[in-house]
Amino acid sequence: MSNSIITTTSNLLVDQLTTSKKQRGHVMPRMPIIDLNQPGRLRTCHAQALCGISHSTLYARMSAGLFPKPDGKDGGLNYWNTLTIKTYLENGAVEVTDNE
Repeated sequence: MSNSIITTTSNLLVDQLTTSKKQRGHVMPRMPIIDLNQPGRLRTCHAQALCGISHSTLYARMSAGLFPKPDGKDGGLNYWNTLTIKTYLENGAVEVTDNE
């Protein structure tokens, strides 16, 4: 009898996993463990996580001059030096609201 309970429970779990809704829209990346006091390079996802903004907001702010342009490209991917992002965050990252 216990085998039938385990089988039923495992079937329910499989059904739940296969019928779950897919996530849509922008996903905020996890906060990386980065020491901004050490020299290094930050990719776009790191800058997003540190500033708490989405990919589209990051590039919109760069276009508007509210976020620093990348310090360079490595293999076609943008990067910022840790000092650039640290300075940006220390000087008060620009908070843009829709009310203006």
